Amino acid sequence: MAGQMQAIKRRIKSIESTKKITRAMELVASSKLSKTRNQLNDMKPYYTQVKDTCAQILSSAGNDIDSPYLVLNDIVITSTLGLCGGYNSNIFKQVEASVNDAKKIIAIGNKGLNQFKKHFKGEVDGTYVDLNTTLDFRSVVRLVASLLEGYKKKEIKSIHIVYTEYVNDLTFVPRDVTLLPLKAEDLVSDKKFHKDTLFEPSPESVLGSLIPMYLQAVIYGYLIESVTAENASRRTSMKNATDNANELTDELLLKYNQARQSAITSEVSEIVAGANAQ
Repeated sequence: MAGQMQAIKRRIKSIESTKKITRAMELVASSKLSKTRNQLNDMKPYYTQVKDTCAQILSSAGNDIDSPYLVLNDIVITSTLGLCGGYNSNIFKQVEASVNDAKKIIAIGNKGLNQFKKHFKGEVDGTYVDLNTTLDFRSVVRLVASLLEGYKKKEIKSIHIVYTEYVNDLTFVPRDVTLLPLKAEDLVSDKKFHKDTLFEPSPESVLGSLIPMYLQAVIYGYLIESVTAENASRRTSMKNATDNANELTDELLLKYNQARQSAITSEVSEIVAGANAQ
């Protein structure tokens, strides 16, 4: 009985130590979530406006535009750290379902880099693997420049990005978005555009200057959105882990008290039996 009580006490101590870690990670994730959510709120109007402008040009000009951007590489955003629920597994499922025919994957996040090196048959580029932790816009500019250079040389057929859409603190949806070739129907917008809009010197020139800005803004926006979803998912996971640790601790305390009561009852019974024998 004493051995059982000691085992329960050791287990309670171990769970309490784990609970301190999960609670600390929950607080860290909450702090990061607040920061990235503010960044997302600041960034989203900008890349949404750039997207709407591209849609306006395509909608206004119809089929009269001759641009190299209207003629399969993939960017996949995962996490660098674990313990974030189904965040990474959902992204991997999305990749398998929609872009498994890619010739090359640019992995952002160590989890994705390791996964694709093991299971992806094409080329895996880890140049920008730390971009989800640094959130360096200059690196995004370099990434877009290299993608556009390959696209103009027709070394790249199309460009997709797989990211996690942040809906709210409990809902995150993996998305696959085609960045290039650019099509009007892909730039869904609630705004209605006037057909008589004029673009100077020409729609082609405006679009040619706007596309790099569009890709930089959208990729950076989706990157921030993915990191926001990752932090929200990690906070939820750590909160659930902490709650489960509390429940398990309560159950073990109950078992410990039952074992302790049983031991006391047994000792009292032995004392009474010894007294009666005398």
